[in-house]
Amino acid sequence: MEKEIHLEPIRVVYTNSFGHPSKSDAFMRLERIVPLKGNKFYATYNSNTQEYCACAKIDDDKQAQEFGLPIKIIDGGWYATAELEGSFVEIIRKIGPTFDGLAKKFKSDSSRLPIEFYKRHTHIILYLPILKI
Repeated sequence: MEKEIHLEPIRVVYTNSFGHPSKSDAFMRLERIVPLKGNKFYATYNSNTQEYCACAKIDDDKQAQEFGLPIKIIDGGWYATAELEGSFVEIIRKIGPTFDGLAKKFKSDSSRLPIEFYKRHTHIILYLPILKI
């Protein structure tokens, strides 16, 4: 079920790669540095530059310094959401088509990047930035 939600900006550390997300090693590199337990993981993809960023939410500069990774802010604002559940491989295959489906139902905001929130390896929430009029 799709819905609209307002997100606050999210401060993250990240690793990145360029090219199609399915060929990215950004998460593998991030997970070597940031423990899975107790952290929230996100991803963004810029289709114009083909930059894929695997991200982990941080609460303060001390935490960012411990990881030694660059920091960025994932934009807040209004987003259309969809949730995917199932096996990880199955979910990954559905990310692109689900974002495409959201873009057909909502007026997307191309000034912000779509977000993937990895709630669990079997549950991902997709956020498509939208224009709220």
